[in-house]
Amino acid sequence: MSLPGPDPAHTDINPGDFIIGARDTWIVDWSWPTIGAAFIDPACLVVQLVAAGHSSGDAEAWAAWSKGWAQANSVAIDAFARATHRMHQKRADRSLGEAQLCAIAEAARTWFEYRKTLREAKAAAS
Repeated sequence: MSLPGPDPAHTDINPGDFIIGARDTWIVDWSWPTIGAAFIDPACLVVQLVAAGHSSGDAEAWAAWSKGWAQANSVAIDAFARATHRMHQKRADRSLGEAQLCAIAEAARTWFEYRKTLREAKAAAS
C-alpha cells in the first residue's frame, strides 16, 4: 500500500546496507532515516553505482525502475545531485584524503556533471 505524501528514506544507502536472503531482501543500518521525496534512495544508489564503475546514464537507467524516480521532477533530481556532490565533497575535504570518501565525492561530481550536461542539452534543444 502506498501512502500519500513524503516517503521514508534511508538517505545513506550503500552496498553494505543490504541483506539478501533466498526469498527476501532487507535494508539495514538506518542511521540517517528521514521523510522525503521517493527518489532520494534511488538517487543515493546512483552515486554508489557510479562509484562502482557504472556510467551515470547506466546508473540512472537502473534507478528508472523506481516509481519515485520515474515520477520525480527532473529539476528536483538536479538539485539533489548538486547538493549530494557538495555534501560528499565537503566530507572528502575534511577527511584529508580518505580514499573511500574521495571516491564517493568523485562519483557524486561525475553524476552532477552528467545531470548538468543533460539539462544544458535540453535547454539548447528548446
